[in-house]
Amino acid sequence: MNVSDGTILVTGSNGGLGSHVVKYLLEKGFRNLACHYRGSDVEIRRVLSSFDLDPAKHTFFAELTSEEDIHRMRVAIEDKLGPVLTLINLAGGSSNGLSWKLSKQDFQHVVDMNLMSTFLCSKEFIPTMRAHAFGTIINTSSVIGTTGVAGASHYCAAKAAVVGLTKATALELASKNVTVNVIALGYFSEGIITQIPEAILQTIVEKIPARRLGNPAEIGAMIAFLISDGARYATGQTFHLNGGLYL
Repeated sequence: MNVSDGTILVTGSNGGLGSHVVKYLLEKGFRNLACHYRGSDVEIRRVLSSFDLDPAKHTFFAELTSEEDIHRMRVAIEDKLGPVLTLINLAGGSSNGLSWKLSKQDFQHVVDMNLMSTFLCSKEFIPTMRAHAFGTIINTSSVIGTTGVAGASHYCAAKAAVVGLTKATALELASKNVTVNVIALGYFSEGIITQIPEAILQTIVEKIPARRLGNPAEIGAMIAFLISDGARYATGQTFHLNGGLYL
Protein backbone atom coordinates (compact mmCIF):
# COMPACT_ATOMS: atom_id res chain seq x y z
CA MET A 1 0.00 0.00 0.00
CA ASN A 2 0.95 3.66 -0.23
CA VAL A 3 -0.53 7.05 0.59
CA SER A 4 -2.68 7.11 -2.56
CA ASP A 5 -4.66 4.13 -1.26
CA GLY A 6 -6.26 6.15 1.52
CA THR A 7 -7.45 9.56 2.59
CA ILE A 8 -5.20 12.27 4.05
CA LEU A 9 -6.78 14.13 6.97
CA VAL A 10 -5.38 17.57 7.82
CA THR A 11 -6.65 18.95 11.12
CA GLY A 12 -6.71 22.70 11.60
CA SER A 13 -6.82 23.11 7.83
CA ASN A 14 -8.46 26.53 7.94
CA GLY A 15 -5.66 28.05 10.03
CA GLY A 16 -2.93 30.28 8.69
CA LEU A 17 -0.53 27.36 8.32
CA GLY A 18 -3.10 24.67 7.64
CA SER A 19 -4.61 26.22 4.53
CA HIS A 20 -1.14 26.71 3.05
CA VAL A 21 -0.22 23.08 3.76
CA VAL A 22 -3.41 21.91 2.03
CA LYS A 23 -2.64 24.15 -0.95
CA TYR A 24 0.87 22.71 -1.19
CA LEU A 25 -0.38 19.12 -1.09
CA LEU A 26 -2.97 19.87 -3.77
CA GLU A 27 -0.29 21.41 -5.96
CA LYS A 28 1.72 18.20 -5.59
CA GLY A 29 -1.18 16.10 -6.77
CA PHE A 30 -2.68 14.86 -3.52
CA ARG A 31 -6.42 15.12 -4.15
CA ASN A 32 -8.05 12.77 -1.66
CA LEU A 33 -7.87 15.25 1.21
CA ALA A 34 -10.17 15.59 4.20
CA CYS A 35 -9.90 19.10 5.65
CA HIS A 36 -10.92 19.57 9.25
CA TYR A 37 -12.02 22.91 10.66
CA ARG A 38 -13.46 24.07 13.96
CA GLY A 39 -14.30 27.75 13.48
CA SER A 40 -14.71 29.35 10.10
CA ASP A 41 -14.19 27.26 6.96
CA VAL A 42 -14.07 30.19 4.56
CA GLU A 43 -10.38 30.03 3.66
CA ILE A 44 -10.13 26.28 3.19
CA ARG A 45 -13.27 26.28 1.05
CA ARG A 46 -11.65 28.94 -1.12
CA VAL A 47 -8.48 26.84 -1.50
CA LEU A 48 -10.40 23.69 -2.40
CA SER A 49 -12.60 25.55 -4.91
CA SER A 50 -9.52 26.97 -6.61
CA PHE A 51 -8.50 23.37 -7.38
CA ASP A 52 -11.99 22.48 -8.65
CA LEU A 53 -12.77 20.34 -5.59
CA ASP A 54 -16.18 20.38 -3.94
CA PRO A 55 -15.78 21.86 -0.42
CA ALA A 56 -18.90 20.00 0.73
CA LYS A 57 -17.12 16.72 0.02
CA HIS A 58 -13.74 17.65 1.50
CA THR A 59 -14.44 19.75 4.62
CA PHE A 60 -15.40 18.33 8.01
CA PHE A 61 -16.27 20.06 11.26
CA ALA A 62 -15.25 18.69 14.66
CA GLU A 63 -14.34 19.90 18.12
CA LEU A 64 -11.12 17.97 18.59
CA THR A 65 -11.42 17.73 22.37
CA SER A 66 -14.66 15.75 21.91
CA GLU A 67 -14.37 12.01 21.26
CA GLU A 68 -17.93 12.02 19.93
CA ASP A 69 -17.17 14.77 17.40
CA ILE A 70 -14.02 13.03 16.22
CA HIS A 71 -15.86 9.75 15.83
CA ARG A 72 -18.59 11.41 13.79
CA MET A 73 -15.93 13.06 11.64
CA ARG A 74 -14.25 9.71 10.95
CA VAL A 75 -17.53 8.13 9.90
CA ALA A 76 -18.32 11.08 7.62
CA ILE A 77 -14.87 11.01 6.01
CA GLU A 78 -15.03 7.28 5.38
CA ASP A 79 -18.48 7.69 3.82
CA LYS A 80 -17.36 10.43 1.43
CA LEU A 81 -13.69 9.73 0.78
CA GLY A 82 -12.68 6.37 2.21
CA PRO A 83 -10.45 5.29 5.12
CA VAL A 84 -7.98 7.74 6.60
CA LEU A 85 -4.49 6.24 6.35
CA THR A 86 -2.62 9.53 6.78
CA LEU A 87 -3.31 11.82 9.74
CA ILE A 88 -1.67 15.24 9.91
CA ASN A 89 -2.28 16.79 13.33
CA LEU A 90 -1.84 20.50 12.67
CA ALA A 91 -4.62 21.87 14.89
CA GLY A 92 -3.47 23.82 17.94
CA GLY A 93 -3.47 27.20 19.59
CA SER A 94 -2.11 29.25 22.44
CA SER A 95 -2.61 32.28 24.66
CA ASN A 96 -0.32 34.54 26.66
CA GLY A 97 0.17 34.56 30.39
CA LEU A 98 2.88 34.16 33.03
CA SER A 99 2.77 30.73 34.64
CA TRP A 100 1.79 31.90 38.12
CA LYS A 101 -0.99 34.06 36.72
CA LEU A 102 -2.57 31.42 34.49
CA SER A 103 -5.78 29.88 35.77
CA LYS A 104 -6.12 26.12 35.80
CA GLN A 105 -8.76 26.48 33.08
CA ASP A 106 -6.46 28.57 30.85
CA PHE A 107 -3.63 26.07 31.22
CA GLN A 108 -5.89 23.09 30.55
CA HIS A 109 -7.48 24.75 27.51
CA VAL A 110 -4.14 25.15 25.74
CA VAL A 111 -3.06 21.63 26.70
CA ASP A 112 -6.35 20.32 25.29
CA MET A 113 -5.98 22.25 22.01
CA ASN A 114 -2.49 20.93 21.37
CA LEU A 115 -1.93 17.66 23.21
CA MET A 116 -5.37 16.20 23.89
CA SER A 117 -6.55 16.87 20.33
CA THR A 118 -3.49 15.04 18.97
CA PHE A 119 -4.08 12.10 21.29
CA LEU A 120 -7.81 11.80 20.58
CA CYS A 121 -7.43 12.06 16.81
CA SER A 122 -4.67 9.47 16.82
CA LYS A 123 -6.74 7.17 19.03
CA GLU A 124 -9.70 7.37 16.63
CA PHE A 125 -7.79 6.69 13.42
CA ILE A 126 -5.11 4.23 14.57
CA PRO A 127 -7.41 1.16 14.47
CA THR A 128 -8.10 1.77 10.76
CA MET A 129 -4.39 2.04 10.03
CA ARG A 130 -3.65 -1.12 12.02
CA ALA A 131 -6.37 -2.99 10.13
CA HIS A 132 -4.77 -1.98 6.82
CA ALA A 133 -1.24 -2.63 8.13
CA PHE A 134 -0.31 0.78 6.76
CA GLY A 135 -0.48 4.35 7.95
CA THR A 136 1.23 7.65 8.63
CA ILE A 137 0.74 10.03 11.53
CA ILE A 138 2.48 13.41 11.55
CA ASN A 139 2.21 15.48 14.72
CA THR A 140 3.35 19.06 15.24
CA SER A 141 5.43 20.41 18.07
CA SER A 142 7.32 23.69 18.41
CA VAL A 143 10.84 24.90 18.93
CA ILE A 144 9.68 26.47 22.19
CA GLY A 145 8.64 23.05 23.42
CA THR A 146 12.40 22.49 23.74
CA THR A 147 13.75 25.98 24.45
CA GLY A 148 10.84 27.39 26.46
CA VAL A 149 9.59 30.95 26.26
CA ALA A 150 8.26 33.31 28.90
CA GLY A 151 4.50 33.75 28.87
CA ALA A 152 3.63 30.43 27.26
CA SER A 153 4.33 27.71 29.83
CA HIS A 154 1.13 25.89 28.92
CA TYR A 155 1.97 25.86 25.20
CA CYS A 156 5.59 24.83 25.84
CA ALA A 157 4.44 21.98 28.10
CA ALA A 158 1.86 20.74 25.60
CA LYS A 159 4.24 20.83 22.64
CA ALA A 160 6.98 19.04 24.61
CA ALA A 161 4.44 16.37 25.55
CA VAL A 162 3.49 15.86 21.89
CA VAL A 163 7.06 14.65 21.30
CA GLY A 164 6.73 12.07 24.07
CA LEU A 165 3.37 10.94 22.72
CA THR A 166 4.89 10.58 19.26
CA LYS A 167 7.78 8.41 20.46
CA ALA A 168 5.50 6.09 22.43
CA THR A 169 2.94 5.58 19.66
CA ALA A 170 5.72 5.06 17.11
CA LEU A 171 6.99 2.13 19.19
CA GLU A 172 3.49 0.71 19.53
CA LEU A 173 2.72 0.87 15.81
CA ALA A 174 6.01 0.07 14.05
CA SER A 175 5.17 -3.62 13.69
CA LYS A 176 1.98 -2.66 11.82
CA ASN A 177 3.83 -0.52 9.26
CA VAL A 178 2.42 2.70 10.73
CA THR A 179 4.92 5.54 11.07
CA VAL A 180 4.55 8.31 13.64
CA ASN A 181 6.77 11.39 13.49
CA VAL A 182 6.67 14.96 14.73
CA ILE A 183 7.67 18.21 13.05
CA ALA A 184 8.89 20.79 15.56
CA LEU A 185 8.15 24.14 13.96
CA GLY A 186 10.08 27.34 14.36
CA TYR A 187 8.71 30.75 13.40
CA PHE A 188 6.75 30.98 10.16
CA SER A 189 5.25 33.86 8.23
CA GLU A 190 1.68 32.68 8.84
CA GLY A 191 -0.28 31.55 11.87
CA ILE A 192 -0.01 32.93 15.39
CA ILE A 193 3.13 34.85 14.38
CA THR A 194 0.82 37.51 12.93
CA GLN A 195 -0.21 38.42 16.49
CA ILE A 196 3.35 39.37 17.49
CA PRO A 197 4.22 43.11 17.46
CA GLU A 198 6.64 44.12 14.70
CA ALA A 199 9.43 45.17 17.08
CA ILE A 200 9.41 41.79 18.83
CA LEU A 201 9.17 39.99 15.51
CA GLN A 202 12.34 41.67 14.29
CA THR A 203 14.14 40.54 17.44
CA ILE A 204 13.04 36.97 16.78
CA VAL A 205 14.24 37.05 13.17
CA GLU A 206 17.64 38.34 14.27
CA LYS A 207 18.04 35.23 16.45
CA ILE A 208 17.28 32.82 13.59
CA PRO A 209 20.53 31.72 11.88
CA ALA A 210 18.74 31.70 8.50
CA ARG A 211 17.74 35.34 9.18
CA ARG A 212 14.17 34.86 7.97
CA LEU A 213 10.80 33.42 8.91
CA GLY A 214 9.82 30.08 7.43
CA ASN A 215 7.54 29.77 4.42
CA PRO A 216 4.47 27.58 5.09
CA ALA A 217 5.23 25.75 1.83
CA GLU A 218 8.34 24.40 3.56
CA ILE A 219 6.09 22.68 6.09
CA GLY A 220 4.15 21.21 3.19
CA ALA A 221 7.38 19.95 1.63
CA MET A 222 8.40 18.24 4.87
CA ILE A 223 4.97 16.63 5.18
CA ALA A 224 5.08 15.49 1.56
CA PHE A 225 8.38 13.76 2.28
CA LEU A 226 7.11 12.08 5.45
CA ILE A 227 4.09 10.62 3.65
CA SER A 228 6.18 9.41 0.72
CA ASP A 229 7.35 5.84 0.19
CA GLY A 230 10.89 7.05 0.76
CA ALA A 231 10.16 7.88 4.40
CA ARG A 232 8.72 4.53 5.52
CA TYR A 233 11.82 3.75 7.62
CA ALA A 234 11.56 7.02 9.56
CA THR A 235 9.42 6.71 12.70
CA GLY A 236 9.53 8.11 16.21
CA GLN A 237 11.61 11.02 14.96
CA THR A 238 11.47 14.76 15.60
CA PHE A 239 12.19 16.87 12.53
CA HIS A 240 13.24 20.39 13.51
CA LEU A 241 12.13 22.92 10.91
CA ASN A 242 13.32 26.28 12.21
CA GLY A 243 16.11 27.83 10.13
CA GLY A 244 18.73 26.67 12.64
CA LEU A 245 17.19 28.41 15.64
CA TYR A 246 17.50 25.22 17.64
CA LEU A 247 19.48 22.16 16.58
